[in-house]
Amino acid sequence: MNSPTPTPTPLEVALERYQTALNYLDTSHHKSLEKDQALEILIVRNDLQKQLESEAEISVDMYSKLIEQDNRLKQKSYKITQVLDLAEYRETLPIAEKAWWWNLDSRESLHPYNRFDWLLRIVKLVLLGVNFTLIGTIATRFLSGSSGLLEIGGVIFSTFISLLQTENALTRTRQKGFVKLMKLFQVPEYWYEEVQFFVTVMVFAVLLTIWLNFSGFSGLYNQQGKYLQLQLSPPNLALAEENYLKAINLNRENLDAHYNLATLYEELQDLDNAKKHYLIAAKGGYIDAYNNLAYWYLRDNKNAEAVELLEKAKILLAEKDQKLDQFTEDEKRNLELQKYSIYKNLGWARFKQNRSEDAIPNLSVAIGIAGNPAYQKFIPNPGAAFCIYAQLLQKQHKKSLAKENWRKCLKLAEGKLINTEEEQWLYEARKNLK
Repeated sequence: MNSPTPTPTPLEVALERYQTALNYLDTSHHKSLEKDQALEILIVRNDLQKQLESEAEISVDMYSKLIEQDNRLKQKSYKITQVLDLAEYRETLPIAEKAWWWNLDSRESLHPYNRFDWLLRIVKLVLLGVNFTLIGTIATRFLSGSSGLLEIGGVIFSTFISLLQTENALTRTRQKGFVKLMKLFQVPEYWYEEVQFFVTVMVFAVLLTIWLNFSGFSGLYNQQGKYLQLQLSPPNLALAEENYLKAINLNRENLDAHYNLATLYEELQDLDNAKKHYLIAAKGGYIDAYNNLAYWYLRDNKNAEAVELLEKAKILLAEKDQKLDQFTEDEKRNLELQKYSIYKNLGWARFKQNRSEDAIPNLSVAIGIAGNPAYQKFIPNPGAAFCIYAQLLQKQHKKSLAKENWRKCLKLAEGKLINTEEEQWLYEARKNLK
């Protein structure tokens, strides 16, 4: 006769219920646990704990089974935290301190997708450090002096995102907002680390793109400055100066910005600053800066210094001539305009030095360019070279040739903006043609 099956103890019943409830976790990775099923697992584990505490003696076999089932729960805890906001339950229910199953959201997830999370965290923290360095560099360059709302907003947004990520990365208490946001968009918990990593990489990519394109932004600010100075009517010189300074701050090798800023300071009669930026542009091989500096020296009767600068500019012009076949039509025309200014001023300098034999060849080149209709209309005052040449001929007592050049000087000066020297030359032309 078979012996009767022993009646299971209350602890064995509770453990059996726990094991049965845990079977809900044995679903595929892509199938979500039902909220009621997840809650049932935790309640059953809670009841099991009460039963454990009421038992006077627990066998080793029971302990082994309990540890085995608890490990099942821990390994797939992500399925419960994915559907339950355990923080809400902890606020409402009287939960004992040792009830770790109500704190599964604070445990490391063992989802297969999370096995490389440690590596993502390390890379993320490194990138966060780089991001803050880039933000500091960008803020220093863009926010120097006066800045627009776009620049300020961009830096503040990048800083805010990086600070938010740092708080999430370093403090768990700050992750509540992030978790709520992820749940709002129904993002599974095992993607949380990847989402934070992706955002960090995106911020890094944006900041790196800005940093690598400082020269491009510098060019845009320079163009905006030129528009405000030369095309806007009336010109906004104060705002143009801000744009030029910002262009230089973003790229100190932007010679065009240095040159344009120098012309602006010259227009404002801030001659010290104008000379400073002309020198920077000239040292970088900017031909127009050589010419403008030389013009200043000529006005101050520093003829030797002017000649030295203009001879250097001629060397740069010769180097450009060797690449003429690579130039566009506009670039070729601009080269001829540069030649006109350099050779005209060099002829003037030699004339002032009483070196007519050196002045005439240079003035001849300038006159040839000024007499060409293709270039004449683009030269600010094409008659200037004829005025200087007429003075030289007058000094050599070649009055007939001088008068011919005085006439061309007057004719080509009509409707042109002239400076003080050219105004005096026109006066001489009228006097000699009477």
